Amino acid sequence: MIFWGGGHAKPELASVSVSEAHFSVDSLVQHALSLELADDKAWLNLLHYKITMLGESRSQADDQGFFISARGEVNAEEELIANLRAFFDSDIIRVNANNHQNTVSRHAQCRFPARLHWLDSKLNFRHVLPVVNCTAFKDWKKQLNAREVTLLFPSMYLENPASMFGHTFIRFDQPGQNPLLSKTLSYAAVVDQNDGGIAYAWKGITGGYNGQFNLKAYFETLQEYSDIEQRDIWEYSLNLTEQEVDQLVRHLWELKGIKFDYYFLRENCAFRLLALLDVARENINMSLNSHAIYALPVDIVRDIQNAGLIQQSYYRPAIHNKIQQMAEQLPESQTQQALSLAAGDTTPETLSTDYAETDRARIYLLADELLNQKKDITKVDRDRQLGILSARSKLGIKHEQVKFKFNSSAPESSHGSTRVQLSAGEFDRQSDFYEIGFRPVFHDLLDPHEGFVNGAAISIFDIKLRWFEDQEALKLEKLKLFSIRSIVPVKPWYTTLSRQLSVQIEKRSLSDTQRVNNLQMQFALGYAGEINNLLIYLMPMTELDYATELKENHGLYLGAETGAVWAYKNRLFNGQTELKIQALQQVSGEQGDTLRVEAGMQLKLEKNHGIRLEYEYTEFETFDINQAKLSYLFYF
Repeated sequence: MIFWGGGHAKPELASVSVSEAHFSVDSLVQHALSLELADDKAWLNLLHYKITMLGESRSQADDQGFFISARGEVNAEEELIANLRAFFDSDIIRVNANNHQNTVSRHAQCRFPARLHWLDSKLNFRHVLPVVNCTAFKDWKKQLNAREVTLLFPSMYLENPASMFGHTFIRFDQPGQNPLLSKTLSYAAVVDQNDGGIAYAWKGITGGYNGQFNLKAYFETLQEYSDIEQRDIWEYSLNLTEQEVDQLVRHLWELKGIKFDYYFLRENCAFRLLALLDVARENINMSLNSHAIYALPVDIVRDIQNAGLIQQSYYRPAIHNKIQQMAEQLPESQTQQALSLAAGDTTPETLSTDYAETDRARIYLLADELLNQKKDITKVDRDRQLGILSARSKLGIKHEQVKFKFNSSAPESSHGSTRVQLSAGEFDRQSDFYEIGFRPVFHDLLDPHEGFVNGAAISIFDIKLRWFEDQEALKLEKLKLFSIRSIVPVKPWYTTLSRQLSVQIEKRSLSDTQRVNNLQMQFALGYAGEINNLLIYLMPMTELDYATELKENHGLYLGAETGAVWAYKNRLFNGQTELKIQALQQVSGEQGDTLRVEAGMQLKLEKNHGIRLEYEYTEFETFDINQAKLSYLFYF
């Protein structure tokens, strides 16, 4: 269903009464100007005004239908004056007297109820307004019947480029109503289905798509994000008052049919919802001047937490994570019994009576979830599931007695999205160097793993500049333009491919003394397994290098990568260790095979501070290179 589509208030902005006997619109406008309402952050938020990278203040709404003044997009004062005058404009009503519905829907009082509400709270003029019956708005507001607001954060999903950093949307709740029936509001790009990967990325980064708001039932959203895409969802109940929820709803009506340019890195789902919450609660102003370059969904969750809006949180695991945690709470024999039940190898009637009733109930629950997670469930599966649930009901044990516990680190507990790295090291046992690194976004597998999907990593524009003591020059060592790693362990109930993709500019050694700038692209696809917190993987891979100094300007290699990632936490250490080995055979271009061994360990000092030790060995056909470095990392 398409849904149409801070600082403190100034003391002198207290409400004043407008005398009906001495009232004129001109005097009301002058009074509003004297109170400098056009400069109030609440008014700017209603117009979606933000500071651009050039230092200009203008609206992010890319639609003249959002303004009454022809210069409303760039002049908040002219828009305020135009709104005040339009609220008293009765000409539209008389002109369209024969078509009452069109008249009402076009009148400024009906078109901009949030602006009217806010201006009246400062100027107290509603009692002298011409009476307009905004039937369409009232009916819609009554149907939505929003009383509470919940922020929802589905975790990162590396299979979909638009969801790699997670997603945010809000849910409108009613007391006593099942949340599954509530409406959710999301904001997303209207994508041309004919666009290929390159066009999709380019338009997404440069604002080539329009954004739109969507309303749908929560159970439909859960199916889309949790069941289909296998994403954990965090729900944050917000402490908005009923009056603040009403103002948010009024503003949503104002966004009917309004277009915004959609930018994946900044003006995205997270940032637009942040702007909506700024309208709901005055003086928090989370979006007014923040996130000048990019706004990640997890950063928005942190903003909302820091603003004091989060009342409580609830973790809803994706089905495969739910099954994983249930299996971890059962002995291996009981997990195998559940797998046999789900597969039809055994029946509830043949389940051993050696198990206590509580154990049997937990086995039945796990078997039921195993069937739930099947994408192509058959009639046989449904019949089997009904038999399992029937056997569970006959036990007469209350749900609380066999309830499983589901835990995960909240996304806002994660490290900051931006990282600065200061390093010192030794290159090839002979040259000491110092290095500075900067990564705008987002996470690699050695970074603290709290708040992230285990085995998932994304880095963009990760740059490292290196200073060699003997050369006395600062040079580019590596620029990782884009890197994604998704190491997903295979389970008896869940099988998916692990993958890696990276594009980077790096220094490549052609000999013991010659190093050149090299464009490198790698792609790997394979499978992974898990033992406790240890991920082990094997992936066939390909690598393409390009540099003018290489034979025929390139090197093409085929081979494999294997590795292990271990996350650990105890009284003494909290960190991650990674080991990976790449064995590549030359196919064309530059002669010689390549063997790389990389090892790294990072220890967490506190949430946004850590130390990292890294070692790399590269063996070419006629020489080899060693390097090691120790780094301090700061996240913000």
